Amino acid sequence: MYKYTQEIRKFINNPRKQFNLLKDHKFWNQLCSSLDVIEDSDLAIDAYIDSEFSKDDGEKYLRLYGLLQALFLQQDSVTNLCESLGFPDNLITNIKLREIRNIRNDSIGHPTKRGKYKSYHYISRASITKSKFKLISDCENSKTIFRDILVIDLIKEQRKYLSKILKKIIKVLKAEEKAHKEKFKMEKLEAVFPNTLSYYIEKIFENIGKLDRAKLGLVHVKLVKKVMDKLKESLQKRGIEIDTYDSIKYHYELLEYPITELELYFDRSKAEEELRINDKTAYIFTCFIKEELYELKEIVIEIDSEYSI
Repeated sequence: MYKYTQEIRKFINNPRKQFNLLKDHKFWNQLCSSLDVIEDSDLAIDAYIDSEFSKDDGEKYLRLYGLLQALFLQQDSVTNLCESLGFPDNLITNIKLREIRNIRNDSIGHPTKRGKYKSYHYISRASITKSKFKLISDCENSKTIFRDILVIDLIKEQRKYLSKILKKIIKVLKAEEKAHKEKFKMEKLEAVFPNTLSYYIEKIFENIGKLDRAKLGLVHVKLVKKVMDKLKESLQKRGIEIDTYDSIKYHYELLEYPITELELYFDRSKAEEELRINDKTAYIFTCFIKEELYELKEIVIEIDSEYSI
């Protein structure tokens, strides 16, 4: 079970998938809780299988109660996992899994009164072993039923059917991711950064401190700003935002301030108004923009390579 939950975690922690899942915090929390409980309950089930069974009657009951509850919890967590990801509930229609739930409810869930006085149940103490126990049920028709519950078989059956559901989830997530990458693999984010970008930066440098050429400097700052806007649009086209990738968000936000200040610097220079920053600061800002744009471009190249796989 663990290998399946880990693969699901890999898909949901993909920045694009995680960003969209986090839009509904209720379901995101349900998803995370479900994955944890699937794994934790499986640890409890493993412990039951691997540990030596006690000869003490009290501990026998404790272990059996714990095992049946772990099976029940694991079913609930897979059901809630499906719901949080928007998948149909595969458990309700599964006869074997419902049988395991009913055994748990009869034996340790609500044994003293099931339904509206329909049946009453108890475990035969003398029958309890690691692999099985006898469940005695008195029904409303005064009929007494004796059932041998094969515990290890319950575990095997549950793991078999829950594994099928988890594998189906993985298959859907994998297909969804593949379809998304296929759709955009030919649309490179790197293309947002034109070959002329270095020329734009060069022209900004050239026109710092030159009042008669402030208009030309402003034009090229706006061209750099246009590159930033185009990156944002390209990401939105993929159903994501600037803050989907922490690395993109970091560099994008760092760039916003110096670009705005340079735009204002050239605009005021052109109008011969009082400047907020001096020529040296404008030069430093341009150097910073150049380096940050390079870092941003490297990040999108990495994303493009992921889409080409």
